[in-house]
Amino acid sequence: MKGGIFLLFDRRKRSPDAIRQQVGMLSESDMAKQVIEHVTSGFNVARLNMCERGEISREEFACEVKEYIRCTYNVPETTVTRIYERFSRFLWSYYIIDELIKDADISDIRITDAFHVYVKKKGVRSLSRVRFDSPKDYERFIERVVLKNKINMGNNNAISVFTDRSLKDWILRFNLSTRYVLSGDVPMLHIRKHPRKKKLLGKLVSEGMLSNAAMELIRDKVAAGESFLICGAGSVGKTTLMNALIEVIPEKYSIFCVQEAEELFSMRDREFFAYHIVENRGDGKINYSLEDISKNGLLIDSDVYMVGEIKGREAKDFLYAVHTGAICYASIHANSPEDAYFRLVDYVKRGSSHSTGEILFMLRSLRNCVFLSDYRVRTIAEVKWSDDEEKLLFTTLYSEVSDEA
Repeated sequence: MKGGIFLLFDRRKRSPDAIRQQVGMLSESDMAKQVIEHVTSGFNVARLNMCERGEISREEFACEVKEYIRCTYNVPETTVTRIYERFSRFLWSYYIIDELIKDADISDIRITDAFHVYVKKKGVRSLSRVRFDSPKDYERFIERVVLKNKINMGNNNAISVFTDRSLKDWILRFNLSTRYVLSGDVPMLHIRKHPRKKKLLGKLVSEGMLSNAAMELIRDKVAAGESFLICGAGSVGKTTLMNALIEVIPEKYSIFCVQEAEELFSMRDREFFAYHIVENRGDGKINYSLEDISKNGLLIDSDVYMVGEIKGREAKDFLYAVHTGAICYASIHANSPEDAYFRLVDYVKRGSSHSTGEILFMLRSLRNCVFLSDYRVRTIAEVKWSDDEEKLLFTTLYSEVSDEA
């Protein structure tokens, strides 16, 4: 154990004997938190960094931590194991919010401070029972999230969007804001969960997002090689639906996909190539935006051009892909099919000199628009260009109300 964690214990603060005297008053949770504080502070941080760099194995590191627990608390081996498991959840996983991540009904987790962890469960937001022990405990958790995902939290990177694909069952998209841009005193962390085993159209029917009629209509149009714009507010299922559509697109088509975070993927072995944005970190100058990568997509031989979510100047390149006859898929925040197209027009005009009429004419090949709210497909509209009226005409092919009637 020479050079290990136990021998690096700082006796000036508190000796192992002093802690042993308090063991009877400490819960396993208390012991685990003391171990976390010990291993992530002082000289021991260097040992932890060695493990994270691969200079010592996790197994060797685990042996050192367990030996520290044994010698410090003098507890049975079963208790050592449980304390280490709590410690391990903090260090290698996501600590006390693991239970929220594992809950299949929770789609979003938002942490505003140590005592407020909100969840969105089956579309309903609520304050969870999960609490951090203290603001310091929460700050330490944020530090681990940042280190685990190799993110720089400097003032040049006060808002970070990143993805963790290391979990077995979930892909996590993080949005972290620091005190540099927040009005509050602590960072805010939002986590969007996407299952690794994506939901196919049949599953979405059983969950109530789609009716059978809506599913068959969408299937037919995808098989015919038509394009789709998917719209709705945030967290209504747009990405979930797009992921399901990827599995319906015929394999004879190659798919180019660009997205802000790595959420869209193919479950099949097919010609699917996905890009994600790269934001400069700290003082770095490397940056690839949605616009940069979308422009590159026009130069790559692909049949399907897909943008995870249109929110800015990348709309211009999406428009050009539509106008050249490519099969196009994208999502956009909007309150109706009509609003979605005019929002797309607004985004295009920010990066081009085209008039509204020119843009709408070029969008005539974006034939279908699906509108969702509250995790349900409410409307499927078909779009056609009228030469006489020189505008797009919207025809409702499906509406939830008429279908149920």
